[in-house]
Amino acid sequence: MITLLQYLIKLHENSRRLNRKTDHYINDPNEKNIHDIRTSIRRFNAAVSTLPRKYREEPLLLEYSKIANKLFKVNSEIRDSDIILNKLEKFSPGPKKNMVIDTLKQTRQAKLENAKTIAQTLKNLNSNMINGIGVTENELQKRYSKILSKLISRIDDGFPIVLTNPLRLEELHGLRKDCKKVRYLLELLDKDNKNAASLKRILEKVQDILGAIHDSDATVMYFRSYAPNQEIQEVINKEIKQRESRYNEFLQYAKRGLHLSPNSLLMRLKNINNS
Repeated sequence: MITLLQYLIKLHENSRRLNRKTDHYINDPNEKNIHDIRTSIRRFNAAVSTLPRKYREEPLLLEYSKIANKLFKVNSEIRDSDIILNKLEKFSPGPKKNMVIDTLKQTRQAKLENAKTIAQTLKNLNSNMINGIGVTENELQKRYSKILSKLISRIDDGFPIVLTNPLRLEELHGLRKDCKKVRYLLELLDKDNKNAASLKRILEKVQDILGAIHDSDATVMYFRSYAPNQEIQEVINKEIKQRESRYNEFLQYAKRGLHLSPNSLLMRLKNINNS
């Protein structure tokens, strides 16, 4: 069970990390710093989401969270552009591919300029608004249990669907997001909690595989927005094959890898929430 002291330590750690990564991002928004700012916002959001509403909707904290989430969204779009550009570099040049690359780079640059402006706004806000939060341990534990139970229930519903139908994209990507949220919630527990540490590794593996599937789906969807073309179809066909391979990897991991089954994962999550 989460404790107030451990939570407050994590909340302040996540806040300081986000401030630090925001500075790094403003100074140099390279691929690593784009990744770091996104994960820092996720960790900060996990900590804030654990607060009861009356605390997390305090005006200054609410404004800070909104700006952070706006920055996260734009950087996610930039990251998607980078993924597609990296995939295109593996193909032979062609007029249509070159046109797509030029368009992507121009769009990416515009989004990057917007993201840097948002990051500066975030930096200028007072991130010390988390000081003096008067949440009690009982309030914290009730909220933590409630949000974790909700996410576990969604994972419980999502696993059977995506394991039997690879084309249920909404459920598949919803499962990826929920696994990620649970993973960051587990980080709020004591670092000596071995069960939580083991579950985090499992969830990270699941989200990595599902993330690769998501990248393929996003790439295929992007290229299908263009008029049919032999060059574009070449990219689509290859991505579909890679997507099939990644989905099979997900099946293998979920059913047999690491002696994992959906029920055993869910039972362990439920147990850690009730402990």
